[in-house]
Amino acid sequence: MRARHTATATPPGVVGRVARTLVALALAATGVGVAAVPASAQDPVDRTTVVAADGTTWAIDAVNAGRGVGQLVQYTPDYGFTTFTNQWGAEAVLEATGAPNTYRVTTVVSAAVDGDGAGNQPIPADGFVLSAGPAGDADPAAWVAGHLAPGDEVTVLRPTSLDGSYALAATDPTPESNPDGAPFPGYRGGDQLIQYTPVFGETTGTNEWGSEAVVQGGVITALGAASTAIPQDGYVLSGNGLADDWLRAHAVVGASVEITDGTVHISSNVGTSIDNAARGLADVAQTVTARYDAFEDADFDGANAALAEANALLEKARVAQGTDDQLALYYVDQATAAANTASYRSIPARVAESRGVWYRPEEKNPEAVEATVEAMASAGVNEVYLQVLSGGYTIYPSAVAVAHGLPAVRPDLAGYDALAAWKSAADENGIELHAWIDGLQVGNELGDGIGPIVQQHPEWLAVDRAHAGTTTATPSFNGFYWLDITDPVARQYMIDVTTEMVSRYDLAGLNHDYMRYWDNGNAQDSYNFSDDSRAAYQALTGVDPVTLSPEADAAAWERWKAFVSSEEDRLVRDIFRSVKKAAPTAVVSNAPEVGRENAEIGRWNDVVDVVIPQAYTANLDSIHQRVEWIQDTMTGGQLVYTGLSAMYQRFGSARTVEQTQAARDLDEGSVIFSWGQAGPAHIAALSNGPWRGRAVSPGVHPVEATRALIDDTVATIDELYLARGGMKANIAKQVGQRLTSIKATLSNGPTRGQLNAARKQLAAIEEKVERERAAGNVADAVADRLGETFRSATAFLTYASERGMR
Repeated sequence: MRARHTATATPPGVVGRVARTLVALALAATGVGVAAVPASAQDPVDRTTVVAADGTTWAIDAVNAGRGVGQLVQYTPDYGFTTFTNQWGAEAVLEATGAPNTYRVTTVVSAAVDGDGAGNQPIPADGFVLSAGPAGDADPAAWVAGHLAPGDEVTVLRPTSLDGSYALAATDPTPESNPDGAPFPGYRGGDQLIQYTPVFGETTGTNEWGSEAVVQGGVITALGAASTAIPQDGYVLSGNGLADDWLRAHAVVGASVEITDGTVHISSNVGTSIDNAARGLADVAQTVTARYDAFEDADFDGANAALAEANALLEKARVAQGTDDQLALYYVDQATAAANTASYRSIPARVAESRGVWYRPEEKNPEAVEATVEAMASAGVNEVYLQVLSGGYTIYPSAVAVAHGLPAVRPDLAGYDALAAWKSAADENGIELHAWIDGLQVGNELGDGIGPIVQQHPEWLAVDRAHAGTTTATPSFNGFYWLDITDPVARQYMIDVTTEMVSRYDLAGLNHDYMRYWDNGNAQDSYNFSDDSRAAYQALTGVDPVTLSPEADAAAWERWKAFVSSEEDRLVRDIFRSVKKAAPTAVVSNAPEVGRENAEIGRWNDVVDVVIPQAYTANLDSIHQRVEWIQDTMTGGQLVYTGLSAMYQRFGSARTVEQTQAARDLDEGSVIFSWGQAGPAHIAALSNGPWRGRAVSPGVHPVEATRALIDDTVATIDELYLARGGMKANIAKQVGQRLTSIKATLSNGPTRGQLNAARKQLAAIEEKVERERAAGNVADAVADRLGETFRSATAFLTYASERGMR
C-alpha cells in the first residue's frame, strides 16, 4: 500500500472542532518545532509545560510529531502503540492518576543508561510519553533523565490563551501571481499560507496535503482539509507544510482572525475552547437524535449516557473558567472524550462487512504475533492483509524462493515461521488472513532495501526507456525496481510464489498491489524496455518499441502502451488461475491507487474478486467519489471495500472512524492502511463505534454474511421497527417470514440457481416494502434501512453467484 458522505458520518462538531482546539492550545503560539526553554511553574505558559515533582519545568515542543534534536515531544494514544523513536534521547512514560492534569511516571529510559532500549516506548491508553531528542541549544533529554523518576507525580500546564501570526504567500493566487504554487492544485505551494476569497471561485481547489479554515465576520466558523467551499461573505485560509502545521496549531472554530499588512493573526482562549465544545456537543446530540429518528440500530442508551456525562463535564468547565483555567481545560478534555464516545456509540455497526487492516509484520516470535492479533481483534478487525512478500523477501520459508536462488525467508524473521504463527493467531481470533504482496515492485532505494531479486537476478528487472539496452539495475524515477513481466522465469517465479503462500497456509486470499508500472508521463521514464519486452513486441508488430515516441507517432506509442498493459493483464490472469486452481475459495483482491491502476482496473473484471480502491485523502467527498467510480467500473460481481489511510497519515482515531463512514452507502466494508500506525485510541474508537461487535467477512463468506444479515434484520424488525411503530404488525410479520424463507434456501451449500432465486426473492420483498411505504404501512426511515439491507444482501449473493464464492 502506498504511503502517499453520508448521513451516518461521524459529526465533525466534536471530532474536528473540539479536539483541534485542545491540540492548538497544547502546541501554543510559537508552533511546532521551536526549541524548548525552561519556564517558571508560577508564570502563565505559552506552550504546554510539564512541572516535575521537584518543581522544575520544561515546555513541550510538539504533539504526535517527529522528534527533532533538542525537542520535547508528547506522544498520546492517538499516535500509536509506541513512539517509533530511536534510542538517541530519553523517554518517560506517564499514566493518568485520576486527579486533574496530574500524571504518574511509570518508566524513564535514556540513551546514557539504557542504550538501545531508550526509545520506542509503549504509549499507555490513559496517558502519554514524553520523548526528548538529544542535545540542541537546550537539552530536554538531560531534564527528562535527571528530573523525572518512576513513582513521581507531575503536573501538565497548558496555555490558557493563544495568539499567533503567519505571513500570507498570496491571496486568490494565479500561476502568474504565485509561481511557486503554479504546479499544484489551487496554486498553493509548499509551506504556503493562502487566502481564498469569492473572487477565486467556488472552492479552493486544493489537494489533501494541508488544512483549511473558513473565516466569516472575522471568526473561524469551520475547518476543512481540501477543496473547501469559499463563503460569499468571507474567505478560506489554506496551509501546506509549515503553514499547515501553524494553521493546525492555531485555527479553531470560534477563534478571532485579523489580516494586516499581509500577515494573518489568530487568537483564542479558554472561553473559545468551552464555546467550541458546546457547539460540538450540540452537533453530536443532534446527530444522535437524527440517527435514532432514522431507526438506525445502534447503542443509543450508551450514546445518551455519554452525552449526559459530556454536558455535566462541560458545566464543570464553565464553573472553573476564570478561577482555575487549567481545571477548565481539563474538564473540556473530559467532555470531548465523552462526546466522542456518544458519537461512536450512535453509529450503527454492520454484522456483515469487511473490517480490515493492512499490516507490515515486525514481530520476532509467535508470542508477539499473538499479542498483535489480539489487539486487532479487540478493535473489531475481521480481516488482516498481511505483507507476505515485499522487496523480494517472503515472511515464511519459501521453497519457491530457494529454487530460484533467493533467500528462503526475510532475514529478520528467520528464527520462526512467521506466516504460520500469523495464521494460527488469526484463526484463534476469528480473523481472515490475506497475503498482501508488493507485486511488480521488487525492491527500492527508499529505506526498505533493494532486496535479493535486484542483487541476485538483475536480469529479472524491467528497464525504462532511458536505460534500454543496458544490463545495470537502475531504479525508476520514484526509486523503485520493477519486475520484468515478459521475462518467462521472473513471471513463473511470481506465479509460483503467490500460489505457494496461499495454498500452503490455507489463507483467505491474495491481495496484490503494484501490479502495474508507474507512469509519470515522461516517455524516457516509462516501462518496460527490457530485451525480452522489446523482442516480444517486435515479434508481434515488427517494430522495436525503443524507436517509438509519443511526439513522433502518438498512435504507435499508444499501441505500445496497450501492449504493456496487456502483458500486465496476462500476469494477473495467470496468477489468478494458478491460485484458484490450488485454492478455489481464495479471494483474489486488488488495491488500485489513483493513476494507471485505478484507470485500468476494469480490465481485470474477470480476474479480481474484491476491489479495494486506495481512497487515500482527508476529503470525505473524494473518498466517496473514488469508491463510486470503482463501483461503476467493475461489472463482474465484485465486492468493493474502501481503502483508507487515516492511520498511516496519523489523522487520529476520531477521523479514522469518520472515514469508515465516508462511502458506507456504497461499500461493503473498509480496509485501513495501516495497523502499524494504530494505537490504543483507535481500538477504543472503532470498537465503540462502527466495528462494535462481530461481523462476517462478505468477501470470504458471502453466504454466511447474507444469513447473518437476514438474522439481524429479522431481529431488528421485531425489536426496533415494530416496537417503535415503524411498521404495521402484519407487514413486519410477512417481511420477516419471507426473509427467513430466503435464509433457509441458503443453507447447506446453495447452488448458483438457488443464489439467483434468493436474489429475485429479495427484489420482490424490496418491491413489497416500497408498496407498503407508499401505503403508509412502513415508515420512510424504516423502508430506507431495509433498502440498505437488501442492497448489501443482493451484492453478497451476486458476488457468490458470479465469482463462484460461497
